[in-house]
Amino acid sequence: MTDMLQELRERWASASRGQRRATIALAIILDASIGLLHQSGTLNVVDFATGGRVPNDMVWLLQIVESVSGAFLLVKILFDDVPTGRLRTLCIASSPLFLLLSVWLTLEFLFTGLGKDSTVTIDMATMAVGTLTWSSTYLAIAVGLTLTYKVQRYGNFAQSELFLIGMYLSMVMIWSDFFFPIADAGGDNVLVWSLLIWTLLAAFVLTGLAGVLIDRLVYRGFREKNATPQIMMIASLGVALILRAVVYLRFGAGRNLFEPDSDWRLPDSRWDLPTWKLRINLGNRDVESYTGFECESGERIVHEGSKPVTEYYNLMPESELLGIAECSTEYVTGYAYYKAAMPLVIFSSCLMLLVLLRKTRLGRRMRAVADNPDLAASSGINVESIHMTSAFLAAGISGLGGAIFALLYRFYPELAFSLLLPSFAIIVLGTIGSIEGAIVGALVVGFVRTLSSPVLIGVGLDLGRSN
Repeated sequence: MTDMLQELRERWASASRGQRRATIALAIILDASIGLLHQSGTLNVVDFATGGRVPNDMVWLLQIVESVSGAFLLVKILFDDVPTGRLRTLCIASSPLFLLLSVWLTLEFLFTGLGKDSTVTIDMATMAVGTLTWSSTYLAIAVGLTLTYKVQRYGNFAQSELFLIGMYLSMVMIWSDFFFPIADAGGDNVLVWSLLIWTLLAAFVLTGLAGVLIDRLVYRGFREKNATPQIMMIASLGVALILRAVVYLRFGAGRNLFEPDSDWRLPDSRWDLPTWKLRINLGNRDVESYTGFECESGERIVHEGSKPVTEYYNLMPESELLGIAECSTEYVTGYAYYKAAMPLVIFSSCLMLLVLLRKTRLGRRMRAVADNPDLAASSGINVESIHMTSAFLAAGISGLGGAIFALLYRFYPELAFSLLLPSFAIIVLGTIGSIEGAIVGALVVGFVRTLSSPVLIGVGLDLGRSN
């Protein structure tokens, strides 16, 4: 026994750091899986040893965290310890799918261990449009963060408050004497674009000017003193608090909604997108027979034996409408016109920004300052002018996104700050400083954000945690 332990110690000592960390991560996942499936994991043993004082719900909740943390640790090992190459690139690109698979297996083990079943229904069209909406929302802030970091080398915590300024500028436009008659007019089945277009232009220009003003009053002094990026970040946090306080003083804490024309929200102001649905059955699927949702020859299929893991269907059983068990009506998902404005405008703005950075003289100067400010200054480039331009563009795009976001949801002063953390996650995921990476990162985070809703609703209801 002693010789075996000594041999294990020697193997452990001779293993690389990546191998040791991967072993620990796999051990964590295995322990959580045994605990969820058979109630025999480390947490279950500890709970039993303490006389069962920990509520059972708390045990499996912690085991879910343990399992998902192990999966994230494996991804971190991939980033840290796998040599650069095509295999590493492929693994990193597929890491979101690996994490989704890990979450699915964790939930499967949970419901199997509890002896329960659950159903998650995912509407594919809703997933697509939801991903575009949330991706563009986060990207409106993330692209400003990326541009600021690329040129000025600090993370701007006030970027979300510039997004907030754009939201409230939409209300200022509505309340103006010139545009209020348009916003207050009743529905006439004719979409009026003037208020929306002027609001977007005003949000971009005025928020951009606010960004320049803040840069001149606050950040320029820090740059002249060669302040570190950490000090600049702390200063930006102070700017964020001041801007939010100003919004509270002027507009209060109430919720507002930007409606440039009442016809934008009419029920028929939408596209009806054909869709199909994916139904995932978790946990106990052992039943004698199960009526599924696939339709062939106009009838629903009865599965013999047990529920399938997944089902795909695009026809609605008429029993939902007429009380009969046939399938005829195709599923559709409504996509309102005003919701399409967010991804259209934000992704177009990011593409134009990429063109500006890569194809214009101003863009080349901005990239030169980003690479080496001292060398750019010695080449005759006005570095402060470039900083001012980057501040204008970063603030303007965020303000533009805020004005469109005000169309989608009722907003309040704290809302923009809640979008800041996912936006930082996007720029990290997209390799800090890359506009293209921020776009890809936004799509990934937007997809996860959209997917989480049907999963949490379906699972939460069956666990008694609908919230």
